[in-house]
Amino acid sequence: MPRERQPKDTLPAACFSSTLGHHIAICIPCYNESSNVEALYVRLSKVLEQFPDDAFSVVFADNCSTDHTVALIEGLAARDSRVGLIRNVSNFGFVRSSANALLVPDADANVFLMADLQDPPELVADLITAWKQGDNQVIFAVRRSSHESPILFLCKKIYYATLSWLSDYPMVRDTTGFGIYDRSVILALRESIDSYPFIKGLVCAIGFKWSTIPYVSADRKGGSSSASLSFLVDFGVLGIVTSSRKPMRLITTAGLSLGALSILLSFVVMLSKLIFWDSFQFGLAMLSISALFFAGAMMFALGILGEYIGFINQRTLRLPLVVERSRHNVPSRQR
Repeated sequence: MPRERQPKDTLPAACFSSTLGHHIAICIPCYNESSNVEALYVRLSKVLEQFPDDAFSVVFADNCSTDHTVALIEGLAARDSRVGLIRNVSNFGFVRSSANALLVPDADANVFLMADLQDPPELVADLITAWKQGDNQVIFAVRRSSHESPILFLCKKIYYATLSWLSDYPMVRDTTGFGIYDRSVILALRESIDSYPFIKGLVCAIGFKWSTIPYVSADRKGGSSSASLSFLVDFGVLGIVTSSRKPMRLITTAGLSLGALSILLSFVVMLSKLIFWDSFQFGLAMLSISALFFAGAMMFALGILGEYIGFINQRTLRLPLVVERSRHNVPSRQR
């Protein structure tokens, strides 16, 4: 059934310029996106024109860009009262800055959209329509295919398939987080958030009702990606650590299996030596290979344990997502 508009008194009065429709915030994290901001705004404006009865906020969250991204956004804000800006005091990384960009604006729903134009702004119209007409609290846009590097896209597909297998609950695949999030989801995430959140994993873990809309991802239109290989690995490990305990169970199972195998092989070796005392040789090579194998398995297990311990330590610090330098024209909760 169509989604009803939330009562006005649940949101700040500044959020509303229309009494007929919904108020929707478009949340756009950015870092050194001066070559894409203007084009993104133009394409997004055409989409928003399709919903004349709704009020919109277009909130850019700048993660301490070193180019003239901020100046361009300020120019847009001077021309369009819907445009807002969050500025961080320093670069807090993609994960933390993006989470803050999504969670700060107050609206009936928040749309998360990247600034690199790989995720098409035109799909926002489908997301809003699906959110209005259905009862899903989150609608993710998922990549059916991509114009980016085939090897990178394949690696991402394999990662999300692995993450889905490891997860203790149904996990959305092949998404950057691009999608629309109902206000009830935003409020819950604010309560449960840690300082280094895996947002799409949290959505699935909490148990919100979600669906997907497929799309074809474009290649980056301008600028260069700041996502290095180390970041992609770190982000991948974050997803697994926050979404599953199976790696811990696999370590336990592997430890028990290797222990049982070691005991069995010890009996076999000792029995062989007793039967063939003069001809059977233990062999230095076999002992060395066995030692290296068990040492490698032990270091791998300790590495997994270290990731979980590091994640627990990160959460216990209870750091803020970011420290903001300023906000301009951002519909936000009372602080």
